[in-house]
Amino acid sequence: MPGLVSFSSGELVGRLPTLFTNPGTPSNQRSENVRTVRLRLLPSGSQGRKLWKLGDATAKLWNELNYARLMQFRTSGKVDFKGTGRELYHKYKDKLGVNAGQVINLNNSAWRSFKTLLRLYKQGKLPKFYRKPSPPGFWKDKVLGKRLLRILVRNDRYYLEPINNGEGYLVLKDWHLIRYAGRIKWSGR
Repeated sequence: MPGLVSFSSGELVGRLPTLFTNPGTPSNQRSENVRTVRLRLLPSGSQGRKLWKLGDATAKLWNELNYARLMQFRTSGKVDFKGTGRELYHKYKDKLGVNAGQVINLNNSAWRSFKTLLRLYKQGKLPKFYRKPSPPGFWKDKVLGKRLLRILVRNDRYYLEPINNGEGYLVLKDWHLIRYAGRIKWSGR
C-alpha cells in the first residue's frame, strides 16, 4: 500500500484514509429523520492534523457537557439544558464555529431520550428485557482510555463536488476542502 511502512512486527504503520461521519440534522418534517453522509476522506498532512484537532475539540465538548449534565442529574434529578449548553457553546465556538451547536443538540437529544426511557421504566411500561436505562456515555475508548474522535458538521456548512465516479472533494465551509474516495452513502432524508 502506498504511504504505509512495514514495522518490525509486520504491522503497517502510516496514514490510512480517515472515516468521516456526519450524523446530520433533523429534517423540517415532524418526524425525526436525520440525514447522514459517510465518506472516506483522503486528507493531506496538514488537513489531517486540522481534522484531528477538530475531532478532539468535538469530543472534549461532548464529554465536558455530558459530565456537567451528569453531575446536575445526580444532585438534583434535573438537567439545565440551556445553561450548560450556552456556557459551553461560547467556550468552544472559536474552535468549532457553529458546529459546536450540533454537538450540543445531539447531547440534548441523548439526554431527553434517557429521561423519557427512565420515566417509562419507573412506570413499568418498558418491555421485560429492557434493563434500567443509563445516562448517555462519554466519547472515550474504554480499552485505550483515549477520546473517540468525531466531527459533526451542520448540513448547511458543507457540500460535495464529485469529479468522477467515486472521487471528488468535500468542501467544508469553515475548514476548506478535502479529497474523498469511494461511493457516497446517504441515509435518511
